[in-house]
Amino acid sequence: VTRPTAHRLVQTLIADGYLTQSPRDGRISPGYSVLRLAGSLLDTNQMRLESLPHLEKLAHELGERANLGILHRTELLYLAGVEKPSLPTLYSRFGKTAPAYCSSLGKAILAHLPEPALQAYFMEVPLVKRTENTITDEAVLRKELAEIRRQGFALDREEHIPGLYCVASAIIVDGVPIGAIGVTGRALEPLIERVDMVQHTAEVISHVLSRGV
Repeated sequence: VTRPTAHRLVQTLIADGYLTQSPRDGRISPGYSVLRLAGSLLDTNQMRLESLPHLEKLAHELGERANLGILHRTELLYLAGVEKPSLPTLYSRFGKTAPAYCSSLGKAILAHLPEPALQAYFMEVPLVKRTENTITDEAVLRKELAEIRRQGFALDREEHIPGLYCVASAIIVDGVPIGAIGVTGRALEPLIERVDMVQHTAEVISHVLSRGV
C-alpha cells in the first residue's frame, strides 16, 4: 500500500485502540483492544477449554508446570499453562512462542505431520542453535521425530532454554496433530518417570475433542 494509505490505516487502528503510539518517540505498539480479540478467541477455543482441567491435574500431580500449545505458522504457540502447585494457579502463558524444532511440544506435533508438511517446514525454518543441546542437523532431527512417533512422547533436553527440560505428547484428532501438552521442570528424570501420565492425558483430550468434531 502507499504511505498515505498505510498512515490512514494505522491512525484508524490507533483510534480504535488496536494500536497505540508513544507520545515520546512516536513508536507504534499493540493496543489494549487486541486483548478483547484474544480473550474472545481463547474463551471459545474448544481445545483450550477441554484441556485446562487436565493441565491443572497434571501440574498438581507432577508438581511442575503444564502447558498446551499448537503449531501456528512455523512456531509453537502456547494457548495455556498452569503453574506448579507451589505457585499460584494461573491459566497463563498464552501468546508466547517457541521454535517448534527445539521444544518438546513442537517436536511432538512435527513428528506426526504428513511428509509434505514436514518437508515444507524444513524448507522454511532454519535450524538455529539456541543452546549447546539444540539439534541443528535435519537428518538427526528427522531421526528423533521418527523415534517420537514410535514412543509417543517428545523430550526437550535443554534444547531451547538452558536448565529447562520438558516432556510432551501430541493431541491427535482424526490422524491430525492439532496440538500438544507438556510438563516442564528443572530435571529430566522425574519427568520421564511420569511420562505415561502425560501421554494418557493427551489421549484423553484427543478422545474428547474427537467426539466433538
